[in-house]
Amino acid sequence: MKSFVLALTITSVHGFSFASKAQTGPDLSKVVGVDPQKRMPADYGFDPLGLAKVDLNLESARNKNREADVIVKDYRDAELRHGRLAMLAALAWPMQELLSPSLARGVGEKLLLTEDGRSPSILNGGLQQGPIPFAVLGTAFAIAALDLRALKIKEVSGSDWEPGDYGFDPLNILKGASPLQIKDFQAKEINNGRLAMLAITAYVIQEAFYGEPIVVTSEQFFTPIFQYPWFQQLMTDLFGIASFRPM
Repeated sequence: MKSFVLALTITSVHGFSFASKAQTGPDLSKVVGVDPQKRMPADYGFDPLGLAKVDLNLESARNKNREADVIVKDYRDAELRHGRLAMLAALAWPMQELLSPSLARGVGEKLLLTEDGRSPSILNGGLQQGPIPFAVLGTAFAIAALDLRALKIKEVSGSDWEPGDYGFDPLNILKGASPLQIKDFQAKEINNGRLAMLAITAYVIQEAFYGEPIVVTSEQFFTPIFQYPWFQQLMTDLFGIASFRPM
């Protein structure tokens, strides 16, 4: 009888122990990531300067005790905005160097690139030409309008606010997507944005250092394959022989 009671007691203790572990959940301190909740896509825990623990948001001037997950969300929102802008810039920068000469000749307007064909920028100069100042001013107003909309969405959403989610999905890419698929899309966006930020930084530094357009110093990335002499020769050899083979 004593053995039965002892066995029953041990079983109850183990059962209580397992139930406690199930209720408390996993130990988040062992999960990689700077987000305290460990729920952010593409959060690899890379923060060598410890910036995730420093609240630089303007709201911190009024509230010195903001929660850590709110601070990290603000940083992710800023990262997404810069990443999206960088993805547009990484595409537009080389495209304008490639297409501007032809477009300027076609419409009979002055070429707005620098004399050596580089994109106008703070380091390259040329920002004072023609309509460029107005374009820069218009971009600044557009960013300000987006900021105001973002702040309103954040205020309305409360604790359900998702960084970078402004309800803009005109192609309904996420329509019907599962939570796992949405998280996968978010991870791809943030990773491509990070790569684009590095790329546009490389464009600026490379053009300032070498004094040549990025499409020249890294022409292997921007020259169509059919413009390479070896490809033209290959096509000539293949189709020339086939076309002029004696009957």
